Amino acid sequence: MGNITSDLKSDLNKSLESLQTLRDEIRVRLHLAGMDAKDAWDKLEPKLLDAEKLADDVSEASRHALREIVEKVKEFRSSLPS
Repeated sequence: MGNITSDLKSDLNKSLESLQTLRDEIRVRLHLAGMDAKDAWDKLEPKLLDAEKLADDVSEASRHALREIVEKVKEFRSSLPS
């Protein structure tokens, strides 16, 4: 049981680190993007705070929710100019 919890915690931490990196990249790209992208980011960014809270809850549901948030943030990043 402890190994599963450890694996979940490790996976949650990796997802959280990925989100933090994505957030930093997006903030840089937003300087180059227009107001539409800024508005979309303003709606998406609060989900990152939710993700940080999810990472504290070591469960399958948290892992799933965190992965979904990571994917949404990656999609947003892809929509921004390089």
